[in-house]
Amino acid sequence: MPPLSVGEVVEAEIVETPRYGKALISLKNSMVVADSGLLLKKGEKIAVRVMQLHPGVVLRIVANEISQNSRLMDCLRFYRSNPKALFEFFRDGIDRFSPENLGDLAAHLGKKNVKNIQGILKSLIFSRESLKNPLFFRDYVRRFGYSMENVRDASQNLKQLLIRMSGRLQPLVKTGNLPAAEKLAGFIRSSLQTIDSHRVINYLFQEYDSKYMFQVPLLFPENMGLAKIFIKLGDRDSKDKGRRNEKNVLFLLNMDVLGDVVVQAKIKTKKISCVLKCKDENICNFIRLFLEELGEKLTALGYDIDYLTCVTDKDDLKTRAESSEFQNLFALESVDILA
Repeated sequence: MPPLSVGEVVEAEIVETPRYGKALISLKNSMVVADSGLLLKKGEKIAVRVMQLHPGVVLRIVANEISQNSRLMDCLRFYRSNPKALFEFFRDGIDRFSPENLGDLAAHLGKKNVKNIQGILKSLIFSRESLKNPLFFRDYVRRFGYSMENVRDASQNLKQLLIRMSGRLQPLVKTGNLPAAEKLAGFIRSSLQTIDSHRVINYLFQEYDSKYMFQVPLLFPENMGLAKIFIKLGDRDSKDKGRRNEKNVLFLLNMDVLGDVVVQAKIKTKKISCVLKCKDENICNFIRLFLEELGEKLTALGYDIDYLTCVTDKDDLKTRAESSEFQNLFALESVDILA
C-alpha cells in the first residue's frame, strides 16, 4: 500500500474495468485491488478521501459523476426508497387500464390499446390461470421489460406499450379537456420509473454478483401477495466445473394464509437441495404434507433430490435474507480497499 493519511484526498485511476465487484486501481503509482459496487470505467480518474486506515483502508468518493448524477444510480436510489413500487403498480394497474374506468379517455387512446396493456398486466400476475403456462416465468421476464436490450415484439412488452401510451396522452394533456389524461400520464411516468429501477437492479446484480432479482405478484382469492426471487449463478471463473454449474435460488414469499415463507434452493447440475422456512410450527407441519408431492414433481422434471425439508425459524427471515442480498448494491457510495 502507498503511504496514506486519514482525511487526505488523492486521485485514483481505474486500471481495469471492474468485474464481480473487484476493481484494479492506481493509487499514488501503486496498483491496488479494491472492493466496490460502483459502476467504474477503465481509464476513469476519481477523487477519493481516505476515511480510515485500520483494520482496512476505506476510501470515499469526493466528486464522481457516476455516483452523483448517473441515471443508474438514480434508479438504484428510487428502488431503495420505493421497494414496494412494483407491487403497487400491479395492484393498481389493472383497474387503471380498464376501458370502463377510463370512460371517454379510452376512446381517445383506443380501447384496443388500453385492453392490450391490461391483458399484459394480467398475464404477469401468477395465479391459478398462470399455472397452465409452463413457461410463465420466461414470459414474465420478457413481457415485463427486464431486458436491457431492444425488444422486437413491442406489442408484448409492457415497457414499450407504456411508452407508446405516454406519447398518445401528451396531446390530450396539453389541451386540458380530459382531466383523467393527466392522472393516467402521471401513473405511467411513475410506472416506467419503477420498471427502469428493476432493470437497473438486474444490470448491477449481473455485473457484480452474477445474480438476478425478480418480483412476481401472486394472486390469491381475496388479495395479492408478492414473491421476490433471487437467482445467483455459479462462479464462471472457477476451475471447478461443479462450482460453475451451481445455482442458488432464494424465494421470499408473502402468502395470504401462510404469511412469510423463505425457500432456499441449491441446484448443482441436476441435483437439488431445498429448505423451506417459516415462523410457525403449525404452518411447517402443513407444508410438510406437500413435500412428497413436490419431490415427485421435481423428480419428474429430471432432478435428483438431495434433501427437501421445512423448518421453523422465528427470526425475521424475510427481512434478514433480503438485506443480505442487497447489501453490496446499497453500499455503492464507498470504495473499500483490500489492504
